[in-house]
Amino acid sequence: MGLKGGHLMKRACLILLVGVLGLAGGGVAFAAGAGGAEITGLDESFGSGGWAATPLSAEEGDRFRAVAVGEEGQVYAAGFLTEGGDQAMALARIGTGGALDESFGESGVASVNVTEGGEAGELASGLAVQSTGNIVIGGPTEHDPEAEGDAARDLDIAISRFDDSGALDSTFGEEGTTVLDLSTGVLVPPPAGSTSDPQFVGDTMWGVTAMPDDSLLVVAAKLADGDDRTDRDFALVKLTADGALDTSFGTEGMVILDVNEGSESPRQAIVQPDGKILMAGYSRDGEGVVRPVLVRMAGDGTLDETFGEGGIATAEILPAVAEAYDVAMQGEDYVIAGYGRAADGEPVDLIAARFTADGTWDETFGEGGLVRLDIAGEDDRARDLVALPDGRLLLAGSGKPTEDDINGMLVLLGPDGAFDESFGENGHLVVDLGGPNDSFYGVALTPDGAHAMIVGWKGSGEETDGDDAVVARVATAGT
Repeated sequence: MGLKGGHLMKRACLILLVGVLGLAGGGVAFAAGAGGAEITGLDESFGSGGWAATPLSAEEGDRFRAVAVGEEGQVYAAGFLTEGGDQAMALARIGTGGALDESFGESGVASVNVTEGGEAGELASGLAVQSTGNIVIGGPTEHDPEAEGDAARDLDIAISRFDDSGALDSTFGEEGTTVLDLSTGVLVPPPAGSTSDPQFVGDTMWGVTAMPDDSLLVVAAKLADGDDRTDRDFALVKLTADGALDTSFGTEGMVILDVNEGSESPRQAIVQPDGKILMAGYSRDGEGVVRPVLVRMAGDGTLDETFGEGGIATAEILPAVAEAYDVAMQGEDYVIAGYGRAADGEPVDLIAARFTADGTWDETFGEGGLVRLDIAGEDDRARDLVALPDGRLLLAGSGKPTEDDINGMLVLLGPDGAFDESFGENGHLVVDLGGPNDSFYGVALTPDGAHAMIVGWKGSGEETDGDDAVVARVATAGT
Protein backbone atom coordinates (compact mmCIF):
# COMPACT_ATOMS: atom_id res chain seq x y z
CA MET A 1 0.00 0.00 0.00
CA GLY A 2 1.26 3.46 -0.86
CA LEU A 3 0.48 6.70 1.00
CA LYS A 4 0.97 10.00 -0.75
CA GLY A 5 -0.11 13.60 -0.30
CA GLY A 6 -2.62 15.54 -2.34
CA HIS A 7 -2.99 19.26 -2.99
CA LEU A 8 -5.57 22.01 -2.99
CA MET A 9 -8.06 22.21 -4.05
CA LYS A 10 -21.70 12.14 9.80
CA ARG A 11 -21.17 13.41 12.61
CA ALA A 12 -23.95 11.13 11.70
CA CYS A 13 -25.50 9.99 14.89
CA LEU A 14 -23.95 6.58 15.45
CA ILE A 15 -27.16 5.40 13.95
CA LEU A 16 -25.95 3.34 10.97
CA LEU A 17 -25.44 2.47 7.35
CA VAL A 18 -26.23 0.17 4.26
CA GLY A 19 -29.66 -0.82 2.55
CA VAL A 20 -33.25 -1.91 3.39
CA LEU A 21 -35.78 -4.41 1.90
CA GLY A 22 -39.48 -3.50 1.31
CA LEU A 23 -42.92 -5.14 0.98
CA ALA A 24 -44.14 -5.24 -2.62
CA GLY A 25 -46.72 -2.54 -3.40
CA GLY A 26 -48.20 -1.59 -0.09
CA GLY A 27 -47.80 -2.42 3.55
CA VAL A 28 -49.33 -2.88 6.93
CA ALA A 29 -50.63 0.12 8.89
CA PHE A 30 -48.44 1.11 11.82
CA ALA A 31 -49.21 3.56 14.58
CA ALA A 32 -46.32 5.62 15.95
CA GLY A 33 -44.91 4.16 19.13
CA ALA A 34 -44.73 5.88 22.50
CA GLY A 35 -43.09 9.26 22.08
CA GLY A 36 -43.27 9.05 18.28
CA ALA A 37 -44.83 11.97 16.43
CA GLU A 38 -46.88 11.55 13.29
CA ILE A 39 -44.81 12.25 10.19
CA THR A 40 -46.83 12.97 7.07
CA GLY A 41 -44.27 14.17 4.54
CA LEU A 42 -41.72 16.87 3.79
CA ASP A 43 -41.39 19.83 6.17
CA GLU A 44 -43.06 22.54 4.11
CA SER A 45 -41.48 25.30 6.20
CA PHE A 46 -38.14 24.37 4.61
CA GLY A 47 -37.14 25.57 1.14
CA SER A 48 -40.08 25.49 -1.26
CA GLY A 49 -42.52 22.81 -0.18
CA GLY A 50 -39.91 20.97 1.87
CA TRP A 51 -36.91 20.93 -0.48
CA ALA A 52 -34.56 23.33 -2.23
CA ALA A 53 -32.27 23.22 -5.26
CA THR A 54 -28.72 24.21 -4.31
CA PRO A 55 -26.64 24.15 -7.53
CA LEU A 56 -22.89 24.22 -6.89
CA SER A 57 -21.73 24.89 -10.48
CA ALA A 58 -23.01 27.74 -12.59
CA GLU A 59 -23.57 25.70 -15.74
CA GLU A 60 -22.06 22.24 -15.23
CA GLY A 61 -23.18 19.22 -13.23
CA ASP A 62 -23.10 18.80 -9.46
CA ARG A 63 -24.62 16.39 -6.96
CA PHE A 64 -24.87 15.77 -3.22
CA ARG A 65 -24.19 12.20 -2.09
CA ALA A 66 -23.81 12.51 1.69
CA VAL A 67 -25.06 14.67 4.56
CA ALA A 68 -23.94 15.14 8.16
CA VAL A 69 -24.98 17.43 10.99
CA GLY A 70 -22.54 19.03 13.43
CA GLU A 71 -22.96 19.14 17.20
CA GLU A 72 -24.46 22.65 17.01
CA GLY A 73 -26.82 21.77 14.18
CA GLN A 74 -24.71 22.87 11.20
CA VAL A 75 -25.82 20.93 8.11
CA TYR A 76 -23.08 19.85 5.70
CA ALA A 77 -23.51 18.11 2.35
CA ALA A 78 -20.79 16.51 0.21
CA GLY A 79 -20.61 15.42 -3.40
CA PHE A 80 -19.00 16.92 -6.47
CA LEU A 81 -19.02 19.93 -8.74
CA THR A 82 -17.67 20.35 -12.27
CA GLU A 83 -15.68 23.24 -13.69
CA GLY A 84 -14.42 23.23 -17.25
CA GLY A 85 -15.22 19.52 -17.51
CA ASP A 86 -12.98 18.70 -14.52
CA GLN A 87 -14.81 17.15 -11.58
CA ALA A 88 -13.82 18.02 -7.98
CA MET A 89 -14.95 16.90 -4.53
CA ALA A 90 -17.31 19.47 -3.01
CA LEU A 91 -18.56 20.40 0.45
CA ALA A 92 -21.42 22.81 1.19
CA ARG A 93 -23.07 24.18 4.31
CA ILE A 94 -26.83 24.55 4.24
CA GLY A 95 -28.59 27.47 5.93
CA THR A 96 -31.71 27.13 8.07
CA GLY A 97 -34.09 27.87 5.19
CA GLY A 98 -32.48 25.52 2.67
CA ALA A 99 -30.22 27.95 0.79
CA LEU A 100 -26.42 27.67 0.77
CA ASP A 101 -24.81 29.37 3.79
CA GLU A 102 -22.78 32.07 2.05
CA SER A 103 -20.54 32.57 5.11
CA PHE A 104 -18.96 29.18 4.36
CA GLY A 105 -16.29 28.72 1.69
CA GLU A 106 -17.11 30.66 -1.47
CA SER A 107 -20.81 31.52 -1.37
CA GLY A 108 -21.53 28.40 0.67
CA VAL A 109 -19.32 25.91 -1.19
CA ALA A 110 -15.78 24.59 -0.68
CA SER A 111 -14.05 22.24 -3.09
CA VAL A 112 -10.81 20.36 -3.62
CA ASN A 113 -9.55 19.13 -6.98
CA VAL A 114 -7.04 16.52 -5.82
CA THR A 115 -6.03 15.40 -9.31
CA GLU A 116 -6.43 18.24 -11.76
CA GLY A 117 -7.28 17.22 -15.29
CA GLY A 118 -8.86 13.96 -14.20
CA GLU A 119 -12.29 14.98 -15.47
CA ALA A 120 -14.96 12.63 -14.02
CA GLY A 121 -13.17 10.58 -11.35
CA GLU A 122 -13.50 12.70 -8.20
CA LEU A 123 -16.64 12.65 -6.11
CA ALA A 124 -17.11 12.72 -2.33
CA SER A 125 -19.43 10.06 -0.94
CA GLY A 126 -17.90 10.04 2.56
CA LEU A 127 -18.56 12.83 5.07
CA ALA A 128 -17.89 13.18 8.80
CA VAL A 129 -17.77 16.06 11.28
CA GLN A 130 -15.09 15.86 13.98
CA SER A 131 -15.64 17.12 17.54
CA THR A 132 -13.36 20.09 16.72
CA GLY A 133 -15.86 21.28 14.11
CA ASN A 134 -13.59 20.27 11.23
CA ILE A 135 -15.30 18.51 8.33
CA VAL A 136 -13.79 15.51 6.52
CA ILE A 137 -14.84 14.35 3.05
CA GLY A 138 -13.56 11.48 0.97
CA GLY A 139 -13.91 9.73 -2.36
CA PRO A 140 -12.06 8.21 -5.29
CA THR A 141 -9.58 10.25 -7.32
CA GLU A 142 -7.61 9.56 -10.50
CA HIS A 143 -4.16 8.02 -9.91
CA ASP A 144 -2.58 9.58 -13.00
CA PRO A 145 -4.84 11.17 -15.62
CA GLU A 146 -1.83 11.65 -17.92
CA ALA A 147 -1.13 7.92 -18.10
CA GLU A 148 -1.75 6.14 -21.36
CA GLY A 149 -4.18 3.32 -22.09
CA ASP A 150 -5.86 1.38 -19.30
CA ALA A 151 -3.57 2.92 -16.65
CA ALA A 152 -5.36 6.24 -17.08
CA ARG A 153 -8.42 4.66 -15.44
CA ASP A 154 -6.68 3.66 -12.21
CA LEU A 155 -8.12 5.28 -9.06
CA ASP A 156 -6.79 6.09 -5.60
CA ILE A 157 -8.67 7.28 -2.49
CA ALA A 158 -8.58 10.91 -1.32
CA ILE A 159 -9.52 12.16 2.16
CA SER A 160 -9.61 15.94 2.68
CA ARG A 161 -10.40 18.14 5.70
CA PHE A 162 -11.88 21.63 5.90
CA ASP A 163 -12.23 23.94 8.87
CA ASP A 164 -15.57 25.42 9.89
CA SER A 165 -15.01 28.43 7.62
CA GLY A 166 -14.68 26.21 4.54
CA ALA A 167 -10.92 26.53 4.14
CA LEU A 168 -8.86 23.45 3.31
CA ASP A 169 -6.98 22.53 6.52
CA SER A 170 -3.28 22.35 5.68
CA THR A 171 -2.52 20.56 8.99
CA PHE A 172 -4.36 17.46 7.74
CA GLY A 173 -2.47 14.89 5.69
CA GLU A 174 -0.27 16.70 3.18
CA GLU A 175 -1.55 20.23 2.60
CA GLY A 176 -5.10 19.20 3.52
CA THR A 177 -5.42 15.81 1.82
CA THR A 178 -4.36 12.22 2.42
CA VAL A 179 -4.24 10.01 -0.67
CA LEU A 180 -4.29 6.21 -0.29
CA ASP A 181 -3.03 4.02 -3.11
CA LEU A 182 -4.16 0.53 -2.05
CA SER A 183 -3.70 -1.34 -5.34
CA THR A 184 -3.09 -0.99 -9.05
CA GLY A 185 -6.31 -1.76 -10.88
CA VAL A 186 -6.89 -3.97 -13.89
CA LEU A 187 -9.23 -3.85 -16.86
CA VAL A 188 -11.58 -6.84 -16.83
CA PRO A 189 -13.12 -7.85 -20.17
CA PRO A 190 -16.81 -8.80 -20.21
CA PRO A 191 -17.79 -12.49 -20.17
CA ALA A 192 -17.85 -14.28 -23.52
CA GLY A 193 -20.99 -13.39 -25.45
CA SER A 194 -21.76 -10.35 -23.28
CA THR A 195 -22.45 -6.95 -24.84
CA SER A 196 -21.41 -5.04 -21.70
CA ASP A 197 -18.32 -2.82 -21.60
CA PRO A 198 -15.05 -3.86 -19.95
CA GLN A 199 -14.87 -2.95 -16.26
CA PHE A 200 -11.89 -1.41 -14.51
CA VAL A 201 -11.40 -2.91 -11.03
CA GLY A 202 -9.21 -1.06 -8.56
CA ASP A 203 -9.42 1.11 -5.47
CA THR A 204 -12.74 2.59 -4.45
CA MET A 205 -14.31 3.99 -1.31
CA TRP A 206 -17.66 5.05 0.06
CA GLY A 207 -17.96 6.06 3.71
CA VAL A 208 -15.94 8.04 6.26
CA THR A 209 -16.75 7.65 9.97
CA ALA A 210 -15.35 9.75 12.82
CA MET A 211 -14.42 7.79 15.96
CA PRO A 212 -15.02 9.30 19.43
CA ASP A 213 -11.36 10.44 19.54
CA ASP A 214 -11.73 12.00 16.04
CA SER A 215 -9.68 9.31 14.33
CA LEU A 216 -11.23 8.26 11.02
CA LEU A 217 -12.45 5.03 9.46
CA VAL A 218 -12.39 4.88 5.66
CA VAL A 219 -14.68 2.22 4.15
CA ALA A 220 -12.93 1.13 0.97
CA ALA A 221 -12.08 -1.75 -1.35
CA LYS A 222 -9.01 -2.76 -3.34
CA LEU A 223 -8.09 -5.24 -6.06
CA ALA A 224 -7.76 -8.66 -4.43
CA ASP A 225 -4.23 -9.97 -3.98
CA GLY A 226 -3.13 -12.95 -6.04
CA ASP A 227 -2.39 -13.85 -9.63
CA ASP A 228 -5.32 -13.50 -12.03
CA ARG A 229 -7.64 -12.03 -9.36
CA THR A 230 -10.05 -9.52 -10.90
CA ASP A 231 -12.30 -8.93 -7.90
CA ARG A 232 -12.22 -6.48 -5.01
CA ASP A 233 -11.75 -7.13 -1.28
CA PHE A 234 -13.09 -4.99 1.55
CA ALA A 235 -10.49 -2.61 3.01
CA LEU A 236 -11.27 -0.76 6.24
CA VAL A 237 -8.54 1.84 6.75
CA LYS A 238 -7.97 3.82 9.94
CA LEU A 239 -6.40 7.29 9.94
CA THR A 240 -5.43 9.41 12.91
CA ALA A 241 -7.45 12.57 13.55
CA ASP A 242 -4.96 14.49 11.40
CA GLY A 243 -4.90 12.11 8.45
CA ALA A 244 -1.90 9.83 9.09
CA LEU A 245 -2.22 6.07 8.70
CA ASP A 246 -2.86 4.53 12.15
CA THR A 247 -0.59 1.48 12.04
CA SER A 248 -1.90 0.20 15.40
CA PHE A 249 -5.15 -0.78 13.64
CA GLY A 250 -5.45 -4.14 11.87
CA THR A 251 -2.35 -4.84 9.80
CA GLU A 252 -0.41 -1.66 9.08
CA GLY A 253 -3.57 0.41 9.48
CA MET A 254 -5.97 -1.75 7.46
CA VAL A 255 -8.31 -4.71 7.76
CA ILE A 256 -8.57 -6.54 4.42
CA LEU A 257 -11.42 -9.03 4.01
CA ASP A 258 -12.07 -11.50 1.21
CA VAL A 259 -15.59 -12.92 1.66
CA ASN A 260 -15.56 -16.38 0.04
CA GLU A 261 -13.43 -15.06 -2.83
CA GLY A 262 -16.34 -12.92 -3.95
CA SER A 263 -16.20 -9.34 -5.24
CA GLU A 264 -16.86 -6.92 -2.41
CA SER A 265 -18.52 -3.50 -2.55
CA PRO A 266 -17.97 -1.27 0.52
CA ARG A 267 -20.56 1.16 1.82
CA GLN A 268 -20.50 2.40 5.43
CA ALA A 269 -19.22 1.83 8.97
CA ILE A 270 -20.57 2.80 12.38
CA VAL A 271 -19.07 2.86 15.85
CA GLN A 272 -21.20 1.28 18.55
CA PRO A 273 -21.57 2.75 22.05
CA ASP A 274 -19.34 -0.09 23.33
CA GLY A 275 -16.57 0.91 20.91
CA LYS A 276 -17.01 -1.98 18.48
CA ILE A 277 -16.99 -1.20 14.76
CA LEU A 278 -19.62 -2.48 12.33
CA MET A 279 -18.88 -2.26 8.60
CA ALA A 280 -21.53 -2.90 5.95
CA GLY A 281 -21.56 -3.54 2.23
CA TYR A 282 -22.30 -6.40 -0.13
CA SER A 283 -20.53 -9.20 -1.97
CA ARG A 284 -21.07 -10.99 -5.30
CA ASP A 285 -20.10 -14.67 -5.30
CA GLY A 286 -18.83 -16.79 -8.17
CA GLU A 287 -22.40 -17.69 -9.16
CA GLY A 288 -23.39 -14.04 -9.43
CA VAL A 289 -25.56 -13.96 -6.29
CA VAL A 290 -25.26 -10.68 -4.36
CA ARG A 291 -25.66 -10.78 -0.57
CA PRO A 292 -25.44 -8.09 2.11
CA VAL A 293 -22.38 -8.35 4.35
CA LEU A 294 -21.93 -7.06 7.91
CA VAL A 295 -18.54 -7.22 9.63
CA ARG A 296 -18.06 -6.54 13.34
CA MET A 297 -14.68 -5.97 14.95
CA ALA A 298 -13.06 -4.56 18.05
CA GLY A 299 -11.66 -1.05 18.03
CA ASP A 300 -8.22 -2.40 17.08
CA GLY A 301 -9.53 -4.16 13.97
CA THR A 302 -9.70 -7.69 15.45
CA LEU A 303 -12.74 -9.56 14.12
CA ASP A 304 -15.47 -10.23 16.72
CA GLU A 305 -15.80 -14.04 16.77
CA THR A 306 -19.17 -13.78 18.60
CA PHE A 307 -20.78 -12.17 15.54
CA GLY A 308 -21.95 -14.22 12.54
CA GLU A 309 -19.25 -16.64 11.44
CA GLY A 310 -15.87 -15.42 12.61
CA GLY A 311 -17.07 -11.81 12.72
CA ILE A 312 -18.87 -11.78 9.35
CA ALA A 313 -22.66 -12.03 8.91
CA THR A 314 -24.52 -12.51 5.64
CA ALA A 315 -27.66 -14.17 4.28
CA GLU A 316 -29.26 -14.94 0.94
CA ILE A 317 -32.12 -12.51 1.45
CA LEU A 318 -33.15 -12.70 -2.22
CA PRO A 319 -32.13 -15.41 -4.71
CA ALA A 320 -30.40 -13.00 -7.11
CA VAL A 321 -29.45 -9.61 -5.65
CA ALA A 322 -29.71 -7.89 -2.25
CA GLU A 323 -27.40 -4.89 -2.04
CA ALA A 324 -26.90 -3.13 1.31
CA TYR A 325 -26.20 0.58 0.91
CA ASP A 326 -26.45 1.64 4.54
CA VAL A 327 -26.92 0.23 8.02
CA ALA A 328 -28.41 1.68 11.17
CA MET A 329 -28.49 0.47 14.71
CA GLN A 330 -31.93 -0.19 16.12
CA GLY A 331 -31.34 -0.94 19.79
CA GLU A 332 -28.81 -3.78 19.64
CA ASP A 333 -29.93 -4.91 16.19
CA TYR A 334 -28.84 -3.77 12.72
CA VAL A 335 -31.11 -2.69 9.88
CA ILE A 336 -29.79 -2.50 6.35
CA ALA A 337 -31.31 -0.70 3.36
CA GLY A 338 -30.66 -0.95 -0.36
CA TYR A 339 -32.21 -2.70 -3.33
CA GLY A 340 -32.50 -6.12 -4.91
CA ARG A 341 -34.37 -8.56 -7.11
CA ALA A 342 -35.39 -12.21 -6.96
CA ALA A 343 -34.27 -13.16 -10.49
CA ASP A 344 -31.95 -11.88 -13.20
CA GLY A 345 -33.65 -9.53 -15.62
CA GLU A 346 -36.22 -8.22 -13.14
CA PRO A 347 -36.37 -4.55 -12.17
CA VAL A 348 -34.86 -3.92 -8.74
CA ASP A 349 -37.02 -3.09 -5.71
CA LEU A 350 -36.20 -1.06 -2.65
CA ILE A 351 -35.40 -3.45 0.21
CA ALA A 352 -34.66 -3.50 3.95
CA ALA A 353 -33.77 -6.25 6.38
CA ARG A 354 -32.67 -6.68 9.99
CA PHE A 355 -29.87 -8.68 11.60
CA THR A 356 -29.77 -9.42 15.31
CA ALA A 357 -26.93 -8.52 17.66
CA ASP A 358 -25.25 -11.89 17.01
CA GLY A 359 -25.47 -11.55 13.21
CA THR A 360 -28.55 -13.69 12.55
CA TRP A 361 -30.95 -12.60 9.81
CA ASP A 362 -34.16 -11.65 11.66
CA GLU A 363 -37.05 -13.24 9.79
CA THR A 364 -39.63 -11.51 12.04
CA PHE A 365 -38.85 -8.17 10.37
CA GLY A 366 -41.14 -7.05 7.52
CA GLU A 367 -42.68 -10.12 5.86
CA GLY A 368 -40.53 -13.18 6.37
CA GLY A 369 -37.47 -11.05 7.09
CA LEU A 370 -37.79 -8.71 4.12
CA VAL A 371 -39.23 -5.30 3.33
CA ARG A 372 -39.65 -4.91 -0.41
CA LEU A 373 -41.21 -1.93 -2.20
CA ASP A 374 -42.09 -1.79 -5.89
CA ILE A 375 -44.06 1.37 -6.67
CA ALA A 376 -44.80 0.86 -10.40
CA GLY A 377 -43.06 -2.20 -11.78
CA GLU A 378 -39.88 -0.22 -12.45
CA ASP A 379 -36.57 0.19 -10.55
CA ASP A 380 -36.73 1.48 -6.95
CA ARG A 381 -33.71 1.91 -4.66
CA ALA A 382 -32.76 2.85 -1.09
CA ARG A 383 -29.42 4.60 -0.66
CA ASP A 384 -29.36 5.58 3.02
CA LEU A 385 -31.37 5.34 6.25
CA VAL A 386 -31.59 6.54 9.84
CA ALA A 387 -33.28 5.05 12.90
CA LEU A 388 -35.51 7.57 14.66
CA PRO A 389 -35.49 7.80 18.47
CA ASP A 390 -38.73 5.74 18.70
CA GLY A 391 -37.32 2.91 16.53
CA ARG A 392 -38.97 3.86 13.26
CA LEU A 393 -36.80 3.88 10.15
CA LEU A 394 -36.55 6.59 7.50
CA LEU A 395 -35.06 5.51 4.16
CA ALA A 396 -33.91 7.80 1.34
CA GLY A 397 -33.50 6.78 -2.28
CA SER A 398 -35.30 6.88 -5.61
CA GLY A 399 -38.53 5.60 -7.12
CA LYS A 400 -39.38 5.13 -10.77
CA PRO A 401 -43.08 5.81 -11.46
CA THR A 402 -42.68 5.49 -15.24
CA GLU A 403 -40.14 4.06 -17.66
CA ASP A 404 -38.81 7.54 -18.46
CA ASP A 405 -38.84 9.25 -15.05
CA ILE A 406 -36.94 8.68 -11.79
CA ASN A 407 -37.84 10.73 -8.70
CA GLY A 408 -36.53 11.13 -5.19
CA MET A 409 -38.28 8.82 -2.71
CA LEU A 410 -38.56 8.56 1.08
CA VAL A 411 -39.93 5.56 2.98
CA LEU A 412 -41.02 5.42 6.64
CA LEU A 413 -41.14 2.03 8.38
CA GLY A 414 -42.34 1.05 11.82
CA PRO A 415 -39.86 -0.62 14.19
CA ASP A 416 -40.77 -4.09 12.86
CA GLY A 417 -40.65 -3.18 9.19
CA ALA A 418 -44.32 -2.37 8.52
CA PHE A 419 -44.94 0.68 6.36
CA ASP A 420 -46.09 3.71 8.37
CA GLU A 421 -49.23 4.57 6.38
CA SER A 422 -49.46 8.06 7.88
CA PHE A 423 -46.45 9.00 5.76
CA GLY A 424 -46.93 9.92 2.11
CA GLU A 425 -48.89 7.22 0.28
CA ASN A 426 -48.99 4.03 2.35
CA GLY A 427 -45.57 4.72 3.83
CA HIS A 428 -43.66 6.12 0.85
CA LEU A 429 -43.34 9.60 -0.59
CA VAL A 430 -42.25 10.21 -4.19
CA VAL A 431 -40.87 13.70 -4.83
CA ASP A 432 -40.37 15.05 -8.36
CA LEU A 433 -37.26 17.23 -8.07
CA GLY A 434 -37.65 18.60 -11.59
CA GLY A 435 -35.51 16.33 -13.73
CA PRO A 436 -35.90 12.97 -15.47
CA ASN A 437 -33.28 11.30 -13.25
CA ASP A 438 -33.71 12.55 -9.67
CA SER A 439 -32.63 10.89 -6.44
CA PHE A 440 -32.30 11.35 -2.71
CA TYR A 441 -29.00 9.83 -1.59
CA GLY A 442 -28.13 10.72 2.01
CA VAL A 443 -30.04 11.28 5.25
CA ALA A 444 -28.94 12.34 8.75
CA LEU A 445 -30.72 13.33 11.95
CA THR A 446 -30.20 16.63 13.71
CA PRO A 447 -28.70 16.28 17.22
CA ASP A 448 -32.07 16.89 18.88
CA GLY A 449 -33.78 14.29 16.67
CA ALA A 450 -36.35 16.85 15.56
CA HIS A 451 -35.49 16.78 11.85
CA ALA A 452 -34.02 14.51 9.21
CA MET A 453 -31.91 16.26 6.59
CA ILE A 454 -31.92 14.65 3.14
CA VAL A 455 -29.66 15.39 0.15
CA GLY A 456 -29.50 14.26 -3.46
CA TRP A 457 -29.89 15.79 -6.90
CA LYS A 458 -32.14 16.87 -9.72
CA GLY A 459 -30.95 14.84 -12.69
CA SER A 460 -30.37 16.52 -16.01
CA GLY A 461 -32.14 15.85 -19.28
CA GLU A 462 -31.91 17.16 -22.81
CA GLU A 463 -33.27 20.57 -21.78
CA THR A 464 -30.88 21.15 -18.86
CA ASP A 465 -27.20 22.02 -18.49
CA GLY A 466 -26.33 19.47 -15.82
CA ASP A 467 -27.43 17.84 -12.59
CA ASP A 468 -28.12 20.14 -9.63
CA ALA A 469 -27.67 19.29 -5.95
CA VAL A 470 -30.78 19.40 -3.75
CA VAL A 471 -31.54 19.32 -0.01
CA ALA A 472 -34.80 18.46 1.76
CA ARG A 473 -36.07 18.22 5.34
CA VAL A 474 -38.56 16.05 7.24
CA ALA A 475 -39.85 16.99 10.70
CA THR A 476 -39.44 13.85 12.80
CA ALA A 477 -40.57 15.11 16.21
CA GLY A 478 -43.69 17.09 15.43
CA THR A 479 -41.90 20.44 15.21
